[in-house]
Amino acid sequence: MEKLSCFLVGLLFCISYDTNSQTFTATSAPITDYLNTFYIQEIPIEVKGLPTSTDETFGFESLKLSLHHTRTSDLKIQLQAPDGTTCWITNRNGTSNDYINTNFSQFGKDGLINKANNPFTGNFVPDGQITYFNNGNNPNGIWKLLIEDLRVEETGFLDSVSLTFGKNPAVIKKKQYCSFNNEKYCVTSRNKEGVLFPDLVIVPAFSKMQYQEFPSNDSIFSSQLKISVAIANIGIGPFEVNTDTLININKNDTSLVKRFQLNQKIYALKNNKFSNKTYKAGTIYFEPKPGHQHYHVDDWIEMRLVKISKGKRKIVSKGSKVSYCLFTTGMLYENESSSIINGIHYGSTMPNYGLGNYNSCALLEQGITVGGYDYYGLNYEGQYLQLPKGLKNGNYTLEIEIDPNHLYVESNRKNNTFSMPIVISKQEN
Repeated sequence: MEKLSCFLVGLLFCISYDTNSQTFTATSAPITDYLNTFYIQEIPIEVKGLPTSTDETFGFESLKLSLHHTRTSDLKIQLQAPDGTTCWITNRNGTSNDYINTNFSQFGKDGLINKANNPFTGNFVPDGQITYFNNGNNPNGIWKLLIEDLRVEETGFLDSVSLTFGKNPAVIKKKQYCSFNNEKYCVTSRNKEGVLFPDLVIVPAFSKMQYQEFPSNDSIFSSQLKISVAIANIGIGPFEVNTDTLININKNDTSLVKRFQLNQKIYALKNNKFSNKTYKAGTIYFEPKPGHQHYHVDDWIEMRLVKISKGKRKIVSKGSKVSYCLFTTGMLYENESSSIINGIHYGSTMPNYGLGNYNSCALLEQGITVGGYDYYGLNYEGQYLQLPKGLKNGNYTLEIEIDPNHLYVESNRKNNTFSMPIVISKQEN
């Protein structure tokens, strides 16, 4: 990650110990309002005295924060480890004020933070995968809470943030699990080549529960239908794209519109050995908007509002082809109701669950883990349909299609389109 501006005023550090866990805390810092440019505020937290590597027996467990802000949907909050590994904690969630005694852990008993309400008091699953912090690297050093305020006018104050390390670390799966270093625990497909195809689907619960229609007289989001979308990989192989053009980039080229060719990598497993084959796929570009500042894959989904009457189908609004940064922001779990897709409850018993490690929006490589999903909330940029002027209120169908241009390889393309009934009720005719 690029060197970020650092805000250190008013920070006090303290460390507490017990026999099972160690907690490190930083307190008190005003949250910088949106500066009409890309800016990340850094809150440092010093961690010391821990074992020099993390694993499934000891590592990062949880983060707890309290902050006051009059519009929490302005805030994108991440955590960065000393080795640079970065995870989304909460990204533009809430409809009103504050995070009060909000704990984030892998299996937060109060569910996903993006399905919760202010002031978020409780124990929640973060927007990103904190399992990436327990990657064998040294946890000692300066951790950073990264805060972006993405809209002007509303302000806030960070009361406290603490990190806890202990004997119940966040890990995808303990002991025997499939990985590129654990081939013997992986399952192959039925074809003789042992190809591990991905299979991408929309996770219904997010879109059904998280959408919002704005009236035509709204001063900011006039006649917009904002929609949350999560795309899961329920196949037996990871969805992975990469580009080899990084070595050809002119370091003095500051263009933000240049597209780079992507390749999709498909893995195979035969005789307990992995191999792979690449296919020419879509393109990727740098997205400069605040809250992003990373690489997005083009033409990733298409959203449509459809009117069906007397057996006839008419598209009344179509979303521009939305670009996504592809990485595993969450995992499907048996104890989470949102992990039900087409009547099947997915989770850690899936074949090859956890295969593939994609934790950033890098140019060189992006992807979605087996059993993982990539989530985009309704407050993210581009997550809306513009309703046409004069649209009549009534019953419609919302469709969301993954890879509408058929640029990527999957085991099953027939399940790429999700649809649900929706009522439009706030438009002035």
